[in-house]
Amino acid sequence: MRITGGILSGRRIPEAPKRVRPTQDRVREAVFSSLAPIIAGARVLDLFAGVGTLGLEAWSRGAASVCWVERDAAVCRALQSNVKALCDDSDRPVRVVRADAFRFLAASPEPETYDVILVDPPYASRVEESPLPRLSEIICDKAAIAPEGILVFEQSAQLDSVEVSGWTLLKDRRYGEARILMYRR
Repeated sequence: MRITGGILSGRRIPEAPKRVRPTQDRVREAVFSSLAPIIAGARVLDLFAGVGTLGLEAWSRGAASVCWVERDAAVCRALQSNVKALCDDSDRPVRVVRADAFRFLAASPEPETYDVILVDPPYASRVEESPLPRLSEIICDKAAIAPEGILVFEQSAQLDSVEVSGWTLLKDRRYGEARILMYRR
């Protein structure tokens, strides 16, 4: 796995435990091509971060700040190592949080507001099991996304797109086994 664009373009992402399914290079490249007009200077939240590929891509492409949230302790250690190896010499704020994504969003009485929220949970086997409706509701309730903010959700290509109340579906694309849904608030 390599960073596909920005100041870290071509750099390898050092650590990825075998149980993690990172977003593939070509999928990240397509997502960030779509986000190009807004990613530079954006405040980015990467939920279900795994080893951080989406957030690292955002950081490389000029995000003002990135917060990664990952629940699994071993995966979070690999994530911290990756962020330290690739983002350590910058004055742009980066933060790695070991927490459940739902609890992270719901817990803060005054959460940060993000311009872009990247969500790559373990793939659900049925659309009814998708965490997207619940996550999007918490994001709206907590005002965790800026007006006109973008939510990028990755799911299995075998599942249909998910309707999310209060959000406009901007993009629905399949890339091999992945399906990317991009919404605007």
